[in-house]
Amino acid sequence: MAKQTEIVSRWIDAQPEGALLRSLDLEHLVNRDQASRQLVRLARHGRLRRVARGMYVAVTASRFGPVPPPADKLVQSLARITGHAIVRHGAAAASALGLTTQVPVRQIYLTDGRARTLNLGKQVIEIRRAPRWMLVLGDSLAGDVVRALEWLGPDLAETTVGKLVGCIGQDDWNAVLETRARLPAWMVVAIQKGLPASALVPFRR
Repeated sequence: MAKQTEIVSRWIDAQPEGALLRSLDLEHLVNRDQASRQLVRLARHGRLRRVARGMYVAVTASRFGPVPPPADKLVQSLARITGHAIVRHGAAAASALGLTTQVPVRQIYLTDGRARTLNLGKQVIEIRRAPRWMLVLGDSLAGDVVRALEWLGPDLAETTVGKLVGCIGQDDWNAVLETRARLPAWMVVAIQKGLPASALVPFRR
């Protein structure tokens, strides 16, 4: 058992920060039952932290106690495992774009997959299912623009586009405009009114 624990521990050390670990990930080292027991054992000893059913993540030891990895690392790992897009919520996107001084208290992400919650002790990462159009541009600046506009709503959208004109490059605006067939009508109108005519690209279905 000690040898198996050492083998599993060395493999965990080689994984990237924030990698989500499941028993099936260890089946090339030990059998499934042993893999589950090893994960539970390492979590009991503080080497791992259970973040959801059947999912664990390595923590870093410090004088203040175990330190979990950044939330975005876990989310990136979950996206790789599930094959679904996972992006930050519109409130966080608006904050990153300088459109609001509010700092989101909760860690919320959007996905086109299953809604779920990851627990990192006192920190809770909530992953909500969202319409596909909100994720079509993925985890990009153009995608953040779309989600920020959705969060701010129709009343502020046109003014917001005007504020972003000098901050967002033409390539990113083009990416937004080329997906306009998928966006809500009010958002398309706000973008077209808020952008100068020279920034508009021909509409392609």
